[in-house]
Amino acid sequence: MQKLILLLDQHTNETIEKCPRFIREDQVAIARFKLTQSGQAICMESFKRFPQLARFMLHDCGRVIILGKVLKLVE
Repeated sequence: MQKLILLLDQHTNETIEKCPRFIREDQVAIARFKLTQSGQAICMESFKRFPQLARFMLHDCGRVIILGKVLKLVE
């Protein structure tokens, strides 16, 4: 993950905090991701265009730490 942009209220989608340092369990956030190795490729699409390729999971030590969906792709 490159940067946390916003923390959002789960029910009203209002901004709670800009540039948070971390995300707690059951919080909703907007984040920016960047691939670490050049030439590395992953398959993803925006949720509006292709919902099946817009969901992702991040794992750490065998545990799922983040579930999410891709809202927008920037090249």
